Amino acid sequence: MARVKPERRRPIDLAVTAIIVVLVAVSGLIAWLVSPVRGTTSVQAQSTPPEVEQPAAVPGSFAPRWHAASDATVTPAIAASVVVTGNGGTVTGHDPASGAELWSYRRDLDLCVVGTAWTASTDLALAVYRNSRGCSEVTALDAKTGARKGARTSDADDQLRLVSDYGYVIAQGPRRLETWGSNLVRGIEYGRVEARVRPEDEAKRKDCVIYSSAISGDRMSVTERCADDPGYRLTVLGVLLDDDERVEQYGSTLITGDVSGPPPVVIAMSSSGIAVYDGGASPAEPPALGGDSGPSIRRFDSEGVATGSNTVSGDATPPSGSVPLDGNGIVTYWTGKSTVVLDGQSLKPIYQVPGTLGPGQVMAGQLLLPSTAGISVRDVAGGREIRSIPLARNAPPDGVVSLRVLGDVVVEQRGTTVEAFGPA
Repeated sequence: MARVKPERRRPIDLAVTAIIVVLVAVSGLIAWLVSPVRGTTSVQAQSTPPEVEQPAAVPGSFAPRWHAASDATVTPAIAASVVVTGNGGTVTGHDPASGAELWSYRRDLDLCVVGTAWTASTDLALAVYRNSRGCSEVTALDAKTGARKGARTSDADDQLRLVSDYGYVIAQGPRRLETWGSNLVRGIEYGRVEARVRPEDEAKRKDCVIYSSAISGDRMSVTERCADDPGYRLTVLGVLLDDDERVEQYGSTLITGDVSGPPPVVIAMSSSGIAVYDGGASPAEPPALGGDSGPSIRRFDSEGVATGSNTVSGDATPPSGSVPLDGNGIVTYWTGKSTVVLDGQSLKPIYQVPGTLGPGQVMAGQLLLPSTAGISVRDVAGGREIRSIPLARNAPPDGVVSLRVLGDVVVEQRGTTVEAFGPA
């Protein structure tokens, strides 16, 4: 058999091949340079942390266990068995009792906000990073191990807060918001939308500022003010697009007659209604429904129609760092002068506790509220103080103190510091 002569390679062939090789190498280098992986360091947990045991009673005393900087949270981020902090560009999962670092995830970007969601199911930590498009880059981490579970990017404002219930998360900025499911797939976008899927779906109202939001099941509520509005508005939306691929609006009502005061704040939402803190500086619409003028908890039904109000002790300007806490059938909210305790379903205020430092949660059937001395232990049903437990805090409380519970550990956030206390 005759030997086949090798294909002749001309100089031009060699040049073209060299150019292709260079282009492939440059493309790979560029992809590596812009990839999030380049600036990411992930240290995952060696094993899954044990489940947290619920105490039979509130301990007689608490001792400081650990503290950590967390400028990306305003209230402790509590997962099923881990406390999550965010500082600079690093998210860390801590053992609640010792503070030991179980896992960490770091990027060469600044964090906007860190939170936890779906703790009873997928148990995720959400880390939102800031880039040139705002608080745009979202990473979902397994809260137990720190393993990366998903990511998304989209247009976003430069400030963001995360609000969640068992089903969805709201990522809310001052000009736009989105809802996400546990797979990080977007449900709706509302407010400033750069590229609408259907150009004919122009927003009903223009140039709106979004101040607060809450969520329950398949509905969410926001307080906002749009360009042509004389007052502040309460709007109720669906968290998913309707059958026509549109944002579903269940109701939108002006709830103040002017904007002479700060905007009211949505503090809770249930399947039957919405609770809004109104400092009373702007005239209410309708006027004083079920209560006198001044700071109040105003109640609305699931379409935003006013149903009543209860006066409370509070500041005219809602505390910016006060985040409502829920669980065990109640919601607690700090008004700047007292902690108001609401029924979790009807959202009617049950009682208020003056002289507190922030909202709190239930441990072993008793309500724990942060106080100047430490922890005020109260009867959940009526608010009667059972006892006071002193705390030796790492630093004196300044501003709102947000207290959450994980097993027999109390976790406080004060400013940008998270501190944990365990049974002494």
